[in-house]
Amino acid sequence: MARGRMLVSWLGMAAGVLWATVQPLSAQSLKKDNPGESRSLGRRFETPVPLEQIAAPVRERVRAVMAQPTLTTRGPAEVFVCQPPTYYWLLDHPDRAVQAWQRLGAKCMDITDRGNGRFGWTDRLGSDVAWDTVHSDAKMRVWFAEGKVCPGWLMPSFPVRAVLIMRHDESRDATGRSLMRHQVELFIQTDSKAANFVTRFLGASAPRLAEEYVAQLEMFFSVLAAYLHQHPDQAPALLSQKPPSSPE
Repeated sequence: MARGRMLVSWLGMAAGVLWATVQPLSAQSLKKDNPGESRSLGRRFETPVPLEQIAAPVRERVRAVMAQPTLTTRGPAEVFVCQPPTYYWLLDHPDRAVQAWQRLGAKCMDITDRGNGRFGWTDRLGSDVAWDTVHSDAKMRVWFAEGKVCPGWLMPSFPVRAVLIMRHDESRDATGRSLMRHQVELFIQTDSKAANFVTRFLGASAPRLAEEYVAQLEMFFSVLAAYLHQHPDQAPALLSQKPPSSPE
């Protein structure tokens, strides 16, 4: 368990891509309420990232992370029933998706909307990671994350950059229901000190744990989108803005 938390601190939270680290039982319980709404497929996406379409100021940083990652992993291809506009809205509003999970009882870390399409995450240890959508089209979203992470008390902070690619496409089943298929690919780059730190504490288990957390990120969006499709009457309450904090 300690090693799993270590990976969340360094990989998930630091990269700014595991927006929620939703507890597995929470996601699984929603899936049980929606049988057949989501399943894994063996076929992978092979759509290349159109680097030439990414704005010049960030293009080379994205290219550098993808060319020389410290760690890279890919989740399973999932297919699930949902309303595509709802799914895309969740991708564009991860802070509100976290809020919806919290209202459903899941333990999630908070995400802050920093304006102009940028989102961020911080913690009490001094970690601070922000990410932007640097490319979006009908087939994929590309997020670029950058910041620093402190994996524990009395430990140094490490710089980190990450590129997360969410490939997706729409289709319909034999009954005419809207289907979404998606798959996440993740590239993380950090300095040699951080890489040695992770190797020391996680060893050969790091790639496997990374795959598990990326699969969990896919579930974060797919299960919530499927749940909202199954229970559209709950969408206003789950997705509305948080009320202002009381003076207390």
